[in-house]
Amino acid sequence: MPTKSSLLDRAVSSLANVPYICRSCRSKQALAQQWPRNPSYRTVGTRGPTSPRGAFYRTSRRASTISAATVVNAKPDIPPASRRLHEALTVLEHEAGIYTNISQLRLALRGLESENPVTRVAILGVEDQAGARRLARALLTDPLAKESPWEKTLAHIDEKEGRALLLRYGEQPNTDDRHPLIRTLFIPSSKLYNHRLEFFVQATAASRADLADEASSLLVPGLETASSPGGRLSTVTYPVHKSLVYANGLGSLAYFAPIANDDADGKQTHMVKGVVDGSWTKLERGMGQPTSISPINLNLAELAIETLRKSVQRSTEYEHAWFDSGLPTITTWLSERTIAGPESVKQSLCRLISVIITGASNAINRDEATKSQDAQTATVPASTREIIDQGITIWAENAHTELRDRLSAAFVSKSWRRIKWYKLFWRVDDVRYIMSDVLQRAWLIDAEKEMIWMNGRIHQSGLLGAPKLRPPPFRDPDDEDKAQKLGGQPRQLTVNDVIARYVAPFDTDNGDVPLSLQAYPQHIAMARRQLCQITTPTLQSLAQNLVLQSISTTILSTSVSALLYVSISATSVYEAGVIAALGTVYSLRRLQTKWEQAKQEWKATIIEEGRRVLQLSEEQCRQVVKEGGYGKLDEAGIEERRIAREAVDRVHEALEEVEDSEMSR
Repeated sequence: MPTKSSLLDRAVSSLANVPYICRSCRSKQALAQQWPRNPSYRTVGTRGPTSPRGAFYRTSRRASTISAATVVNAKPDIPPASRRLHEALTVLEHEAGIYTNISQLRLALRGLESENPVTRVAILGVEDQAGARRLARALLTDPLAKESPWEKTLAHIDEKEGRALLLRYGEQPNTDDRHPLIRTLFIPSSKLYNHRLEFFVQATAASRADLADEASSLLVPGLETASSPGGRLSTVTYPVHKSLVYANGLGSLAYFAPIANDDADGKQTHMVKGVVDGSWTKLERGMGQPTSISPINLNLAELAIETLRKSVQRSTEYEHAWFDSGLPTITTWLSERTIAGPESVKQSLCRLISVIITGASNAINRDEATKSQDAQTATVPASTREIIDQGITIWAENAHTELRDRLSAAFVSKSWRRIKWYKLFWRVDDVRYIMSDVLQRAWLIDAEKEMIWMNGRIHQSGLLGAPKLRPPPFRDPDDEDKAQKLGGQPRQLTVNDVIARYVAPFDTDNGDVPLSLQAYPQHIAMARRQLCQITTPTLQSLAQNLVLQSISTTILSTSVSALLYVSISATSVYEAGVIAALGTVYSLRRLQTKWEQAKQEWKATIIEEGRRVLQLSEEQCRQVVKEGGYGKLDEAGIEERRIAREAVDRVHEALEEVEDSEMSR
């Protein structure tokens, strides 16, 4: 009897010789063993039957159960005829992905990676999937054979289930229910095999919003799935090459309006087709001509199939009923150029790529128009600019008039007469106060108020953009007195918290003008403050110096006159008084001349400064009116759209090259 150690060694050695297979690959291998004749579940390493139908879908890429890393990561072997087009579409996906439908683009890429790809056709039933399933059954049924099990399965599918249906070719009828949104039914239909087709059957709502613009939206049906426990739904796109829209009766004709519009414009006629089931009436000959909307009689088509199945001798009756049903037009539309040669690309794939680049171009143009419209909307109209410019002109005229009249009145006022030259001996300390009072009361007071009002109009018009909020003030966390305690009441707001406090440029350390947070130009206020802080102290000092010099000169001349009278006995009082009088007159004359000259210079200075400030304010306002209020150009978006257009043009050139090569054959 073997020991436990020997059994353990054998188990370890046997496990070491068996390659590791992951759980996903083991499940695929088990499914392949369960349905060995189903090519959809067969792996690459499994041998199939030698019949040509057994090789169907074998050209599609399947993952091997045990494959090397080089095989998994290898690039797809793209046929030479579609290599350039595949490269252009790959570049389009990277450079213009936001302007394209990615799922539709990848469907085209997968099609170009195969020499003879499968054409996916959507049969969309308006408000009902039963009619679409009946149409698919009538199109795929072999009237010379007995009723197949897949026909019964297709007819008895539960309508409440709500899942879409995918009809693929399979040698044996089989159903795959693993996908939560799509049920796959494998059908041994010669039409699917010969034309390499697969049908996607789904019910669609008659009030879809995406049909308002183009019928090309029907090439990307949506599958709704629950995205949250609360019942919120999200849509998963399932792109197709062609779409066949089925409507029962005339009640859903509004659904075909986009298809009819595209047919009138000459667009998408061969990719989207609508059928109206008129089983309640008899179709006339010629009504089934190839157009984007075709009438059919589905009941008559089913009756024709049943007639031929009952007796082959009634083939003539079947033929008449089948052609009268209108389904041959649909069959011709489905099988149109579905087989491609080894050096060609399918026409359905070329049309799908054409739809992709057309949609990308339209999306780029819409994005550009939206950005341009946004910039145009943000731009202030010319009429508003003209009104504000006229208001600035009126403000400038009134301001200059005020500067002249108010200063003229101030210079003849009672307070101004208090600082005449002969009153400086007892009014010398009031010089700065009186001159500052003139500036505060008569220098562009109304002009500053009107400027605030004018700036409010400029803000209201949008010439300065959206108003910016003042940032919150900085608070020192180390300040225990001002720090807010946890759980305490919030501090009450003050005026300084919401209104920016202006800091004078002359109060700063380096003399630079700080950034003002006021909502109007500060030229007048700053100039007034500058005149008050610079010119008035100078005149105050000059007045004090002139008074002191006059008194000194008068005292000195009087002293010389007294000394002359005392030292020279022959000098009379009148003769000695001449010197004192001469010195007094000279000092007073000098006081009068210099003071009046200083006042005249100060008058000219404030008048000229007023004119300069008004001109500066006017120029700034006019510059805002001229240059402000224009929407910002999306420079990054312009460059992005340019790159996307170049990618679309490269795909268009590659597609034209493929189409030209097809025509040359």
